[in-house]
Amino acid sequence: MAALMNPDSSDEMVDHLVDFFDQIAPVYDSWANGQHSRVAARLVELVKPKKGQQALDVGTGTGLVAHFVAAKVSPGSVMGIDLSDRMLSIARSKESKNTQFLGMAAERLVFRPETFDLVTMGEALAYFADPDDALNEAYRVLREGGRIAVSCQRRSLSTRAQDLFFQGLGPLARRHYLNFPRYSSERSRFGEPDVLPRLLESAGFEVELLTEMVTGGRAQDAREWIEMMAGAGPLPYTLIKALGPRYRLELEADVESAMDSLGDPDDSFRYHHSYLMAVGIRR
Repeated sequence: MAALMNPDSSDEMVDHLVDFFDQIAPVYDSWANGQHSRVAARLVELVKPKKGQQALDVGTGTGLVAHFVAAKVSPGSVMGIDLSDRMLSIARSKESKNTQFLGMAAERLVFRPETFDLVTMGEALAYFADPDDALNEAYRVLREGGRIAVSCQRRSLSTRAQDLFFQGLGPLARRHYLNFPRYSSERSRFGEPDVLPRLLESAGFEVELLTEMVTGGRAQDAREWIEMMAGAGPLPYTLIKALGPRYRLELEADVESAMDSLGDPDDSFRYHHSYLMAVGIRR
């Protein structure tokens, strides 16, 4: 049995992602010492929302970006959309008078052309069923002169410890006969400086700002490392959560051995999460 299904089997992949985000919703905001919140705050800082603007947050999740924007645009408003009901439930539970959250696909926005002054996509682009369609829709609903702000993880800047861990996921899945869908590997490059601007320009945006944010830390041991890495995406999450107690202990032993193989103790259990952030304008 193959461990990974054919890339981009769209409907099944969307269902898989929605299930992943539903399950991690309760811990999303606190993951990696609040990393998602820091990335969201930086993205909003870069795009500089203005009072009275109408904004759309695509792939809003728990509403981190949406609520940061809402505080800046009031008395304007923010619409946040997502496909994860549990994420949306958390977004709605946060106090805000000028936000609204709806279940909606990024590729099929129901809004009229030129409705919004600002569109944001925080850590979401690589998860959409069709990223190009999502960007084209964002362009359509933005007013002339409106801005889009996008953040994507730059996966090429991971540490040696992260590289070792992710290299072991495929063999681990095959060993346990686990089967799950995945997107094509090209999406792992969305956060690269030569890729994200090209995606935005292909949709008609003029990129006016490109910058990077790097966060990181170090886990104390294999158990903490595995829990942290499980939240890094649907692939490690699905695989790790499928393992029973016995196999989790085996995985911890494998991780300890892999970290020892790095030689330098400073490299063991160290992680970087790097994000490329782009701001574009609709001419």
